[in-house]
Amino acid sequence: MPILSLYQKEFLVIKLKMILEIVIKNMATILFIVFILFLWFLIDRMIPRVITHIFRVASTRARHTLDGDNEIRREWFTYRMSTLRQLITQLLRAVLATVMGFTILSAVGINVRPILAGIGIAGLGISLAAQNLIRDFINGILIIVEDQYNVNDWVQIGSYQGTVEHFTLRLTRLRSLEGNLIIIPNSTIQDVVNYTKDWAYAAIYVTIPYEADYLAAKKIIIELADETVKSGDPLIFPDPVFNGIVDYTLNGVKFRCFIKTAPGYQWKVGYKFREELRARYDKAGITFAYPAVNNHLGPAEDPAFFERMSKIWTEQNSPSEAGSGTK
Repeated sequence: MPILSLYQKEFLVIKLKMILEIVIKNMATILFIVFILFLWFLIDRMIPRVITHIFRVASTRARHTLDGDNEIRREWFTYRMSTLRQLITQLLRAVLATVMGFTILSAVGINVRPILAGIGIAGLGISLAAQNLIRDFINGILIIVEDQYNVNDWVQIGSYQGTVEHFTLRLTRLRSLEGNLIIIPNSTIQDVVNYTKDWAYAAIYVTIPYEADYLAAKKIIIELADETVKSGDPLIFPDPVFNGIVDYTLNGVKFRCFIKTAPGYQWKVGYKFREELRARYDKAGITFAYPAVNNHLGPAEDPAFFERMSKIWTEQNSPSEAGSGTK
């Protein structure tokens, strides 16, 4: 046992000497790799801050330039810049990772040219096998170029609605009204409804019973729409639109009114408008229509109808006729 222990000690000493010789011999390469890793970490941390600062300065200057324009234009520009900032940050970090990775491989002594050639060949095979992934990126580029939506826009994509919380060339992330996170691959996006683009309408639909005073109801809703527009709110635009009667439903007369607002402001205007309209209709004695069913059993104004029905019932239920029929 002591002899084996001595041999083990000598073996460990030899191994340590070999490791030290390798480290000393390649000290420059190791220090270079450590420096590259540190530089990679430092630049990767700096990229989001630098890009955020650049876009913040650009947004501030652009907002000063757009002072003469309306608030909608400035808000749209802010959302657009936020979307582009996220994409540029991701692309720069991906490029940095690729460059630093190949630099480390070169420092270790691995020839990167065959790797690049192999990546090109593999990319061709991957492009055939991962067509959906490529469609995601292509569709993501088209969404940005065509300005279909930006971060913070409220959109409907297929059957999903929500605020665009995060956007990449691969995915779109929506936050629904209930707080659910919805992740949608860009290749599956076909139909997009953007509720916060340029301007919007607060659409007010009203149905009153047929026996209600339509002219009075019309006068009240037009007066309220004019007051809303003239309230001085810069996010409410002039000239409300009253379409008159648009349909005769089973429950009553249906009409509507539109108030033009800044994008995303239509819901707030609609909430306040409906509350005030309800209060004014209640004050004027005008009710809203609700489902109702009228059952008519027969022409009550015709006495002969009841006489005939009574005669038929008597004939069918007469006991004498029933008895005579059995003999």
